[in-house]
Amino acid sequence: MTGQLRAELLKQRSTQTTLGLLLAMVGLVALAVVLHVFGTDASDLTTRSQQLSVFEVGTRVGMLFAGLVGAIAITGELRYGTIRPTFLATPRRSPVLVAKVMVSALAGIVFGLLAEALMMGAVSAGFAARGIEIQLGRDDFAQLITGGTAAAALWATIGLGIGALVRNQVASLVGVCAWLLLVENLLISFLSGVGRLVPGEAGLALAGAASSKLVAPAVGALLLVLYAAAAAAAGWVSTVRRDVA
Repeated sequence: MTGQLRAELLKQRSTQTTLGLLLAMVGLVALAVVLHVFGTDASDLTTRSQQLSVFEVGTRVGMLFAGLVGAIAITGELRYGTIRPTFLATPRRSPVLVAKVMVSALAGIVFGLLAEALMMGAVSAGFAARGIEIQLGRDDFAQLITGGTAAAALWATIGLGIGALVRNQVASLVGVCAWLLLVENLLISFLSGVGRLVPGEAGLALAGAASSKLVAPAVGALLLVLYAAAAAAAGWVSTVRRDVA
């Protein structure tokens, strides 16, 4: 098992796509700060809920890129055929999949923590530059960091499960992006009762987002754990039962 973990860690560290996603995430956080902090009237950024809706963008970005990293962890190997020697070296596929889940979750923690930290630092600096007093307290920031990081780790597991099920890299990545950026927003707009239970909204609830339509943080954590477990289990069964082309 230790060998599989070392191998998966090496793949994550040495894959250029992971670095590319990290840089893209930093760029997206910078763009979000410009739009939400400097592109909004100061009068619309004075209350706690208004400010929290800006800070929570870091949670959204962290979940998105963590999901992409998780999907790439399996689809990259399927795309380039490196999964074949991996399974030849370890005929029992379960240890490989366990290692992928653990390392993907770890990568999600890194992406989530970095997204939250960058967003907090940049938004705080932006508010200070505009003379806007921050209304959030220490507990708010602590929940953003811990909840957002946990949400990103679980979303990396969801992404891994989706990648194992779909197998096609482009389709998996587009699917993760479309779900978080489009489908969930449509569900929230037209089916709010269902929309508050989707994985992205559960992650925001876990991070203590401002919307009153969200479930409680504990419920959000439970929902996201169940989503991650279901996705990982489905991907697990698919990978164990299907032949590697």
